[in-house]
Amino acid sequence: MVPASDEPPTDGPAGASPDDGPSAAGPVTDRSPRPGPLLDRTLAHVERLLPLALVPLLTALLNVEDLAATAETDTVVSVSASFPVYRYDLWSIIDPPGDGGASTSVPFDSVGPLALAVPLLGAYVVVSGALSAGYFGSIAEGITTGRFDFVANVRRFAVRLIALEALVVAAILLAVVPLAAFPPLLVFAVVALLVLSYLFFPTVYVLVLEDRGIESAIRRAYGLVTRHRPLWFFLALAAATALCSVPLSALAYSGPVPAVVAAVVAAPIALAFNVAAALKVAAMADVDAVR
Repeated sequence: MVPASDEPPTDGPAGASPDDGPSAAGPVTDRSPRPGPLLDRTLAHVERLLPLALVPLLTALLNVEDLAATAETDTVVSVSASFPVYRYDLWSIIDPPGDGGASTSVPFDSVGPLALAVPLLGAYVVVSGALSAGYFGSIAEGITTGRFDFVANVRRFAVRLIALEALVVAAILLAVVPLAAFPPLLVFAVVALLVLSYLFFPTVYVLVLEDRGIESAIRRAYGLVTRHRPLWFFLALAAATALCSVPLSALAYSGPVPAVVAAVVAAPIALAFNVAAALKVAAMADVDAVR
């Protein structure tokens, strides 16, 4: 059941803080690990959490449309800078076939084909939310305890993650209407989305790290970002994904079979990006992570 209180439960992970917003004392110097140590810790955790790479592999392979499109694309390579996304996989690191050029990806960029009928979109949200519950819950449990139980985390977080994904999909659907009616708003929408992405990217992580409800997690995420200002991490992750997108796109655009291979190669990389974000947020929130 989603906690009704804004305070994290007392039986949540160690280190949870009740601070939901910016400190009255103003922003503080970011005390989280510098890039080198964060990279080392990420790799160490990914080694222990490697079975979770099956989730980004599954989501990439289920995107049959993009896999099939690799047989028809004329694009040889693309550069795609992905800002901290909700759940990484091959298609959030590289441009789907046919997009071409250089682009950016933002959280919840791949929320499924919005043109699908409502029942199919609803089914997508339920399945995706359940996968996210097991995935993010297990990442949080893994970095704080050194072990994880995927099924238990699905049971624990599924309702909240399904609701969170439903809210985001609904918001995107509502945004599509004015953008379709007045296309010049697209530039403003992209800028606004990037700003919102930066301010709220910790949401899903604090939800699972501190066992919070959705509203509490959103406020907590905003408070952490405005207090710690992790802009360097936000940009560094985008740069890292841009570097990875070049060889992965070259492989994926070679055809359906190479695209499957690219999905396999990208899966642990995608996991590493999510683990790095989880470690960053844990440090910002003063949640202890195992070494």
